[in-house]
Amino acid sequence: MTKEEKKQYLILKEPNIYKGLLILALPLMLNNLIKTLHDIVDMFFIGRSDMDATVGVASIQLTFPVLFTFISLGIGMMVAATALISQLLGSNQKEKAVDYASNILLVSLLLGTLFALLSFTLAPTIMGAMGAEGEYLANSVLYLRIRAFELPFLFGFFAYMGTRQASGDTLTPVLFSVTAILLNIILSPIFIMVLNLGVAGAAYATLIANVVVHPFSILRMFKAKDGITVNLKAMFQLTAISEKMATIKHIFTTAIPASLGQAITAIGFGVMNGVIYSFGPETVAAFGIGNRLLSLILHPVMATGAILSAFIGQNIGALNAERAKETFKKNMLFSVGMMMVGSLLIMFVRAPLAGLFLGDNPVALQMTVDYMFFILLGLPLMAVFQTFIGAYNGSGNTHFTFILSVTRLWLIRIPLVLLFGRLFPERGSQVVWEAMLISNVLIAVLGYILYLKIDFKPKVSLRKKRIKQVTNPQLKTS
Repeated sequence: MTKEEKKQYLILKEPNIYKGLLILALPLMLNNLIKTLHDIVDMFFIGRSDMDATVGVASIQLTFPVLFTFISLGIGMMVAATALISQLLGSNQKEKAVDYASNILLVSLLLGTLFALLSFTLAPTIMGAMGAEGEYLANSVLYLRIRAFELPFLFGFFAYMGTRQASGDTLTPVLFSVTAILLNIILSPIFIMVLNLGVAGAAYATLIANVVVHPFSILRMFKAKDGITVNLKAMFQLTAISEKMATIKHIFTTAIPASLGQAITAIGFGVMNGVIYSFGPETVAAFGIGNRLLSLILHPVMATGAILSAFIGQNIGALNAERAKETFKKNMLFSVGMMMVGSLLIMFVRAPLAGLFLGDNPVALQMTVDYMFFILLGLPLMAVFQTFIGAYNGSGNTHFTFILSVTRLWLIRIPLVLLFGRLFPERGSQVVWEAMLISNVLIAVLGYILYLKIDFKPKVSLRKKRIKQVTNPQLKTS
């Protein structure tokens, strides 16, 4: 049995669903953990550099929603790749999966190049519109412009990651990602402290790591010995232009709702940053540090949510809706359990953890401790949110992803922040943390309502479906 068949067995046939989820999610958990550690390392060294820690941390935090807005369509392409290719593989349509993967890579590279140009050109206008001034404006514009050059490579990697995850291969994308992150971690102290480049140093370290490593992941899409590969003929074939345009339309139809949900959410976080900035830079720093520390326990749930998409997609393609539903239920229990344990562990050490980065600013430190308290209370609800997202994406209902993401931020969280700020001005930044907790509670209810609307039917044509029986590798004889 090949590696690809073993992964397909875990997804489609393994009796212990928890085992399959954990085996395939572990590489993603490792990747997310190391990525979080990298973000923390950046903040740590900036806090220890010659520049003011609050200025450095807040400047980077201000750019996050902007960068995330630009890469959101790349993430949407990854979602489309996982949803559509997994359903095609579940229905044993490998040739059609190759065609989809080839077109997803082509579109991703073109979009990455376009957004790199826009990000570099519009950086001053965007950051100024977010309310950044003086040192904060100069540093955030510099950081954003440097990071713009990595976007084509990131978009290509997203296409690769979505394609591999669709077949259950979570390990090889993680090897590329972890390599880039480790290189980034090595370069960060050199550029930030040794060369004394501060915020620009953090941006250069990330740029170099991504530009050096991720082209190899794109090349592997053409050269992989197993799983789905792409080819130039399928990417640039114009003889069957109507069929190609139909494929690209299908890709965009799936990708755009998820992308818009990500983009509008990122813009919403930009608005949130503007509101938070109005409370002072210490509040922005608290928001940034708190989020990165909380990511240590949130990212494992994001990993299981991502692999849940492949599980649901392949089982829907194989017309096994009951297994898809059972996988969703077990992933929900597993994810919520992890968050409850993680929240309890971090709750009692949040002050010393935050002190590693903001020990010289007692005001920002106390704000971070307060922020983490409120978010940790509702962190199990984030597991609920991520599990719903995984179910929507895997079933091809990315419009539900859009609805859930946009509603949580734009229709609940931001209005509550503004309302609480007006009604209780004496409570200061604490109204922001309270609004975030309430929004997570309310969105769990909406998430369940939308989940009940999923029909668990394929979103790809099954006219050529020839489902291959996958046997237990332990029972296979030579």
